Amino acid sequence: MNNFFIDLDSDIQTVKKPQNSPMNPVENPQKHPANMQERKNAKPPFKPRNEKTLAREKNVRVPTTYITEIRSQMGKAGTVVIIFKADEKTKTLLGHLKLETRGFVFLDEVREAHKTIIKKARASYEDTLKDVPDIEEKDLIKIIRRDMEIFLLQKMERNPVIIPIIIYV
Repeated sequence: MNNFFIDLDSDIQTVKKPQNSPMNPVENPQKHPANMQERKNAKPPFKPRNEKTLAREKNVRVPTTYITEIRSQMGKAGTVVIIFKADEKTKTLLGHLKLETRGFVFLDEVREAHKTIIKKARASYEDTLKDVPDIEEKDLIKIIRRDMEIFLLQKMERNPVIIPIIIYV
């Protein structure tokens, strides 16, 4: 079997050139003078930088920085989840709104706070639909979120993460 490969190599008559030959600088591209100059001007290899440096250099929001900001906001002021149940065709609200809060209000002020939040959320939803009846769901959610942020900042002096959810039935 080994003789087969030896015979095959001799039939092809391949000539192998040495790779590190000083007579042939093109064979070793790293030692070629033109490539030496390119390597001097080349960028250094990629080094991961911390997020603050990257954001400062490029003025860009790094996704992990955004996540960190949201988590710190949740830790300071909590979260508010408002669930709307609406008719799919008419978009009118069906039943009561559901409200879940975590880390937002103290135990003694829960009932009153929830009542005011539900009233404002319902009013925001209905007023927006009166003004723009054919509004898209994502735009409606943005408007409700903005209205609730302004309301909660003015009334309770807190800025929680607000998550409005619309379920169409």
